[in-house]
Amino acid sequence: MWGAIGFGLLTTCSAIGGVTSVLLYDRLEARVPLDRLMKACLTLEVLTHLALALTTVPWVAMAIMVVFGGYAFVWGSLSSAVRQRATPNEYQGRVGSVYWLGLIVGLLVGQLLGGLIARHFGAAAPFWFAFVGAGVTLLAVWRQLDLISHAEAPEEAEASEASSEAKGVEDR
Repeated sequence: MWGAIGFGLLTTCSAIGGVTSVLLYDRLEARVPLDRLMKACLTLEVLTHLALALTTVPWVAMAIMVVFGGYAFVWGSLSSAVRQRATPNEYQGRVGSVYWLGLIVGLLVGQLLGGLIARHFGAAAPFWFAFVGAGVTLLAVWRQLDLISHAEAPEEAEASEASSEAKGVEDR
């Protein structure tokens, strides 16, 4: 019914959520432990897929997209920070390239699958598929997020290692 105008409104709502979260990210990261922030973001992703699968009201879908846009930008910043902290400086470029390649391939495959699923099972079906897939994935990684989020920054790890080595030399 809404066609291109509806798509534009949903995209705009996502952008509003994204810009808002970018402006608030520093405060959020300073106040919320990374493991809780990661879990909250991924839980929001699961819930937004569910909400989009269930809603038939345009303004509700727009509100959901504001939340989704906010989550997406927080997750992008957060996952980059955690990944960079866990990666030695000399591997940053390689790890970043592999991450972005996986992201782009995932988007392309996801859009292809989403289109096929929607064609055969209806417009809400891709959101149900995403809800189940994201939910199962979140359950599989939930406990690991505590470990992942607490990786030392490469500089801290090197300093800790150097300190341990120096202490070992002193003990001899």
